[in-house]
Amino acid sequence: MFLDRLTTDGGASATARSARIARFLAMALAALMAVALAPDTLQAALQSAPSDDVVRGVVVNSDDREPLAGVRVQLLPEGPAALTDAEGRFELRGLSAAEGPSLRFTLIGYRERTVEVSPEDAESVEVALVRSAVMLDEVIATATPTRSGASYQAAQAFNAEQLQRLSGTSLGEMLDGQPGLASRSFGAAPARPVIRGFDGERLLVLQNGERMGDIQETAPDHAVTLDPMAMDRIEVVRGPASLLYGSSAMGGVVNILSRDSPEVWSPGLSGGFSLQGASQNEMGAGSGRLVYGTDRWALSSRLTYRDASDGSTPAQTIPNSYSRTLSTALGLGVRTDRFEGGVSISYHDNDYGVPEFAVEQVGDDEFVEEEPDMEVRIDRLNVSTRARWETGRWLEEVSFRSSISESLQEEGEPDPIPEELELEIFTQMASSTLMLHHRPAGFLDRGVLGFNHLLKNQEVDGIEAYHPGERLTSLAAFTFQEVPLSDRVRLQAGGRLENEWLRTVENRFFPPEESFEDTELNVAWSLGLNVQPDEAWEIGTQVARNHRNPTVLERYADGWHAGATRVELGDPTLQAEIGHGVDLFVRRATERTRMELAAFGNWIDDYIALETLDRVACNDIDYRVRPDRDFPNCVQFFATDARMMGAEAQVDLLFGRHMQAGLVVDVVRGDRRGDVSEPLPFIPPFRTSVRLARETESGILGATVRHARAQDRVPGDELSTAGHTLLNLEASRRLGPAARHLVTIRVDNVLDTRYQDHLSVVRRFPEPVSPDNESRFDMPGRNINVTYRWLF
Repeated sequence: MFLDRLTTDGGASATARSARIARFLAMALAALMAVALAPDTLQAALQSAPSDDVVRGVVVNSDDREPLAGVRVQLLPEGPAALTDAEGRFELRGLSAAEGPSLRFTLIGYRERTVEVSPEDAESVEVALVRSAVMLDEVIATATPTRSGASYQAAQAFNAEQLQRLSGTSLGEMLDGQPGLASRSFGAAPARPVIRGFDGERLLVLQNGERMGDIQETAPDHAVTLDPMAMDRIEVVRGPASLLYGSSAMGGVVNILSRDSPEVWSPGLSGGFSLQGASQNEMGAGSGRLVYGTDRWALSSRLTYRDASDGSTPAQTIPNSYSRTLSTALGLGVRTDRFEGGVSISYHDNDYGVPEFAVEQVGDDEFVEEEPDMEVRIDRLNVSTRARWETGRWLEEVSFRSSISESLQEEGEPDPIPEELELEIFTQMASSTLMLHHRPAGFLDRGVLGFNHLLKNQEVDGIEAYHPGERLTSLAAFTFQEVPLSDRVRLQAGGRLENEWLRTVENRFFPPEESFEDTELNVAWSLGLNVQPDEAWEIGTQVARNHRNPTVLERYADGWHAGATRVELGDPTLQAEIGHGVDLFVRRATERTRMELAAFGNWIDDYIALETLDRVACNDIDYRVRPDRDFPNCVQFFATDARMMGAEAQVDLLFGRHMQAGLVVDVVRGDRRGDVSEPLPFIPPFRTSVRLARETESGILGATVRHARAQDRVPGDELSTAGHTLLNLEASRRLGPAARHLVTIRVDNVLDTRYQDHLSVVRRFPEPVSPDNESRFDMPGRNINVTYRWLF
């Protein structure tokens, strides 16, 4: 183990937790000081001789000549970068100005600009950026590691200002309503994204390109272990991504960039503070970040805290839906002429309630509904590193990233004694990626050869340890290549070979003699085509083979899962899912319009799904971990061949100088194939939204109408939902010199509409109470969300 276990008996006392945090902070400070105070010999090994060449300048708004803060200034093609300060000033050192560098200037809401700097102007560059209300496309490295700018499947990115406008309690809540994106909900805290109907183990959530080391994907009561206020950028790939990321990326990837290790900075002290409040759950949150940089290195620190009470619907409070989060990080960034890298150490503490209701029999034919009291407690430590070397040779760049995490998740009643803790899941994970970027060779353009390594150790304990633990090792090699067929047509081809070794780990319910070992060798590949007929149009398509290995939980679960409030029954005969997917998109982007139409189809063999069993009949099943209640919800994992098909459309228009209109439509259809023909469970309904807004240099004022059609195309064991329409309002204002202050006000569900979301798993038992009278819980009512951000 790379860190000591919290306790030996499974208890998480306050004293032990405090000692663990103190130990973590001591390690963090020691590691950062060791790097920052490294001897000259180590620094000389990492960097080449410094250059005195420097480019200095200022970036201003073209309308009023006011300085612009936070502009990213980068030496092309992939050189060092810096951010402008509060006065719009920037400085880049270590450049060769013999022929004059080429610089790229980018800022949200402004047209990107590239400037050739002559040697005589290198000390006094002035660049004016023009405001652009319609966002144009940008390179999304999560989808295309060559950063060529060509796309082969639908992808999107959200920067810091957009994330502030979408601010919520969880990642799923923030992204819900974006094209192809919905949210699985068991209360606000553990809400997790759903991409094109793919959820759980078929959707991979990464942090800075690597697996997070938590258990968010395994059940609806498990949360993403990073607070939204700690997220600087989010990149989303819609569609199969097994080529680059392996198993669990069958439906897509959400990559959270937290940048706790500084990547771009200016000399001196900089940073920012954010505050957030919400009325629906009386939520308050705050976050602060400080960065101190020199020419060669920068230190960063971050602290985030969030406290939310029980949420409320138009009719009542949502019991036991509170949440508390503490998140902190320290980071170091280093850059030289040919090297850029960093390390960060973070801690995340999240406690939240699960609104799970139960039925208790108090007479022969008399039942009462029990109020929820389940709590989930998560502690996660993480150490992340990144490095990028420019070699100046045919193998022009070597990049490496790694993530080492330790996570402890407890599920049960608040403040239990160790001997009565229901469930404890202790997870250690080490994930790393090495990529070798080569220059064009023959008919190949720039490409990547990569290697992935994953180690996972998980121990499951507690009086309701309903599945065994696991030890997993995965090794993979992959390549991503592009072939330019002409100036406007590119071909993409790639392949991945991945081997996984798995062994179960015993606990009190699963003895050593029942342990299981398995080895899986999987192949993934993709073939794509990108066509750009002119500067405005882009067409992309991809055919891909992808895979997902069944989890230990899906195979061997055998009893009551307290946090999810259901009995889960695995199937040891489950095989790896093998999918073949087709993606197609058409995109048009100009200064006044942006349109994207996308369609997809996925055919999956041995698709693993859940079947809900009869509550009364479930009591007669002989499983190991018995529930603490009568008539529990009971689900069985099973395999079937499946087909997922759908489409998305997004259109943004600019009218006049400041008025914008937007339309988003998405639909997905999931079916079983073969002998049984019926819908797959938990498929989002047809959705559409229309947005009208006025955006100026100083702010935004807008309204959005969102409509979801009724979802009655469901398997026989799933509740249908009625359609609903919601009205949301938003306003934001940029204040102060260089717009360093940003205030955003958003009112969700303005009309306080009562509705149910089809992907919510919160259930209750209205009058007359009985195990057979189950209904969905209402979603939150009117909510006023206010956020404030100050950058300096």
